[in-house]
Amino acid sequence: MNINFNFATKKYVVTGATSGIGKKITEDLINNGAEVLAIGRRADKLENLKEKFGAKIRIEPLDVNNFDLLKVAIEKFSEEKRIDGSVHCAGINKFTPLRAFNWNDAEQIIKTSLFAGIELIKIVSSKKISSGKGSHILIGSVAGIKGEVGFTAYSAAKSAVIGAVRTMALELAIKDIRVNTITPGWIQTEMTDSIDARYPGHIETIKLQHPLGIGTVEDVSNLAMFLLSDEAKWITGTNIVIDGGYSIK
Repeated sequence: MNINFNFATKKYVVTGATSGIGKKITEDLINNGAEVLAIGRRADKLENLKEKFGAKIRIEPLDVNNFDLLKVAIEKFSEEKRIDGSVHCAGINKFTPLRAFNWNDAEQIIKTSLFAGIELIKIVSSKKISSGKGSHILIGSVAGIKGEVGFTAYSAAKSAVIGAVRTMALELAIKDIRVNTITPGWIQTEMTDSIDARYPGHIETIKLQHPLGIGTVEDVSNLAMFLLSDEAKWITGTNIVIDGGYSIK
């Protein structure tokens, strides 16, 4: 990462911290001086982060849809010093075509991206936990602004995230707390690698749909660092699309 921000003495919560965008944001926050509570479902991957960063990271293996455990973990993290921000990266992306729409899958997708995101902001912005101001990010998806065949539930969840963030930003502005959405297009992650292995040539087709090619976790994390920093103190309620030009086609 070539962009440096000073997050010394700052504390952040990151969900979905065990892979992809969430992992990169966690690493970049710590490398820029922050202390991070990393939340994810994979205890083994969280332990790997703990081994790498030691005292700069606290880990909690839990499902973000368990709101009681989520609140307890964040309250414990904020005991010595209150929290300055959060990034909600946790999400589920399953194929939900209309002809075979699965309501159980849809419920999990929407709960994880939308409801857990709202609950996270509710917790971290509370008087007991918040530092008094700060910045929070919910990770969206280009699927929330551009139709994606077969992903009805995921698209609906990510579109709802954008709307929820706008309203939460209005409510929290009086506390000097900012909330924004980052909406990525296709990002090169372990998931895209697995898709390429199962469906040779599919990722190449997706790349051609992005005028600047598909992105990297570094691209998204660089934007997240800016939004979390004081340099972005006048930005709230905004959905920032970072998709290599995919959505403008």
